[in-house]
Amino acid sequence: MDKSTRGFLAFSAFLVAIFLIALNFLVFPGGDWSFYTAILLLIPTLFFLLNGSRHLKLFSVLCSVLILVVLTITNLRETPNYLWVLYAIPAVFTWPLVTLMGERAASFIYSTLASLLLVLSYILLNVYFEPSFPFSIFTTFVIMWWPLSVGINYFPRGFSVVATIWLILFFIVANTVTTDVIWWIYPAFVSLFWPLSLLLARYLLAYSIISTLLFSIFFIVVNVITSHETIWAIYPIFGVLWWPLSIYFFVYRRKQTKEKFS
Repeated sequence: MDKSTRGFLAFSAFLVAIFLIALNFLVFPGGDWSFYTAILLLIPTLFFLLNGSRHLKLFSVLCSVLILVVLTITNLRETPNYLWVLYAIPAVFTWPLVTLMGERAASFIYSTLASLLLVLSYILLNVYFEPSFPFSIFTTFVIMWWPLSVGINYFPRGFSVVATIWLILFFIVANTVTTDVIWWIYPAFVSLFWPLSLLLARYLLAYSIISTLLFSIFFIVVNVITSHETIWAIYPIFGVLWWPLSIYFFVYRRKQTKEKFS
């Protein structure tokens, strides 16, 4: 992108900010919403002026500071009694934290240390501001995908197994802290088909048999939990049984017959 184009785009963003400020005070004098949008429009202005694609590290630092300034001002003006901007600080600074490290951010050691630092930050915020509800389990769940994906992304099958275990643990913990109703078995059951599909992709008959067993166990468990007085699990189980039967007779046996007479 040449200097003329970058200058035009930067000036355009600045002009839009001026227009929004004028519109705010002329048409909606009772509010000051243009203040926040005008400051945020400085982000594309900085990108074009600094040629952000070439100076990405400097751009990420300046923009992170700018975003936090806007959030801090908003927090202090709108809800000064509750400093919610502190929750945004770890998340916003993750951007320059990754950008400044460059390729090293893709290493398992760095991603693990950075993730643990972020997790610890939200745990401390949780304990200090909201000790009655452990919301940090949700941030921990999201953050830890970074080292998980970096550490074993070259092993799709292993990653699917570890990721599924992580998902199921999260569902169980989230269910425990949010409600007495047992709902974690539903997403956990669906998650099991991720590693199962990768591990048994070449073994269609084995995949159908194991999947049928999982479906049967799932329906029985749901039946017992939700309405143990009425036995309804036998109906979907009966329907699912036709899956491995059809695979066996129309795929496996037919293949054996062709090989025998060929």
